[in-house]
Amino acid sequence: MQKFFRTSALAALLLAALPAAQAATQNYIFSGTLDSGIFSGQSYAGSFSFDDAALTNLGTEWLGVGNLSFSFLGNHFTLSDAAAPAEVGYFNGNFLGLSFSVESSEPKFSLVAGYENASEAFIAYDTSAIGGSGAGSVIYAAVPEPESYALLLAGLGLMGALARRRAKMA
Repeated sequence: MQKFFRTSALAALLLAALPAAQAATQNYIFSGTLDSGIFSGQSYAGSFSFDDAALTNLGTEWLGVGNLSFSFLGNHFTLSDAAAPAEVGYFNGNFLGLSFSVESSEPKFSLVAGYENASEAFIAYDTSAIGGSGAGSVIYAAVPEPESYALLLAGLGLMGALARRRAKMA
C-alpha cells in the first residue's frame, strides 16, 4: 500500500510540474509539386508560423500569419510580397491550410486553403506573359515544439527508471 501512495504522489507531482495547456505559436512546413500547366513537375516548399491564441474551434476562423518563407520557381517570397494579408484557415478546429497570394511576380500565384480539411488545399498560378495557368497540391506538416520533445524524453526516462527499479527488486 505504501508503494501505491509513493507512486501516486510522484505522479501528482509530475502533473503539477507540467505547465497548463495554452495557446502558442504554431510552426508549419509545406511543400508540393505542380500538377498541371507549363511548370508541371516543378516543386516548391516553405514554412510559416502563427499564434493560435484567438482560435475558438467554432465555425470558420482565419488567423494572421506572423512569419512566412516560400521558394517557388527559383524565387523566394516572404510576407512583404503578399497581395493581401496571409492567413491560415480553420473549420471547427481543423487546420485548413494557408491563404497567400503574390501578384507582383511572374507567374502570379496563390496558395488556397481547403474548405473542410487541409487535404483540399492547393496552389494555382497564372502566367499572363506566356498565357498559361496551372495548379498543384499542397502538403502541410506541423513542426513539434521543443517542449513536446522534452516531455517525451522525460516520460521515457521515467519509464526506464521504473523498469530498472522493478528489475532490481525482483
